[in-house]
Amino acid sequence: MKQQWLAASLRFNALARRERAMVAAALLFALPFLGYSLLIEPQLVRQAGFAQRIVQIGTSRAAVEAQLAGMRSQLTDPDAASRAALAQTRAGMAALDAKLAAVSGSLVPPEKMQALLESLLSKNPHLELLALRTLPPTPLIEAAAVPVAKSLKGGKTPGGIKPAAAAPNIYQHGVEIRIAGSYNDLLTYLAALERLPQRILWKRVTLAVDQYPRNVLTLTVYTLSLDKQWLVL
Repeated sequence: MKQQWLAASLRFNALARRERAMVAAALLFALPFLGYSLLIEPQLVRQAGFAQRIVQIGTSRAAVEAQLAGMRSQLTDPDAASRAALAQTRAGMAALDAKLAAVSGSLVPPEKMQALLESLLSKNPHLELLALRTLPPTPLIEAAAVPVAKSLKGGKTPGGIKPAAAAPNIYQHGVEIRIAGSYNDLLTYLAALERLPQRILWKRVTLAVDQYPRNVLTLTVYTLSLDKQWLVL
């Protein structure tokens, strides 16, 4: 690697001044693409996979809740075997609830996203906040997969068993932030986001050259929550 770098340096120094300037300019404009390939794109892929795992857990829970609701509606005169099956299904749903709580607990709560983004921004005086806005909460589990148990008059299912509430959905709470600064300062900000003890997931990242060395970063980040409501900016 050292020999290759030395050979490249010698070839560069052998170029005419104008040719060296053209190569340097090309490298300068290539930096944002290299940063995207080395830092941003892998992070987007990793976090999309993490979010997909949470959605899969929530979808599995909704399916178990649907099964549980169906079992309740059929238990007009439940026997011991039917109640054992019902208890087993409930245990499976409780396990999914625990897994969902553990995974979602590693994410930043929606109501803390604004303060966290601004706190990181304030640590670098060379960065300028251009805009910050919240995005509407988006349910990630299809409505058909979130059951509501049918009940008889009096609020009970056949067999005298109370119906379950609708299975919780998983909501995506997003924030779009636009920041101006040098290329290195913007990459440092993204790296700081990646190192947070609680995750903020990245959805979309665009970087545009405004007027060298000033760049504008537009970043869409989000977190996941079982609660649809959150503080709107």
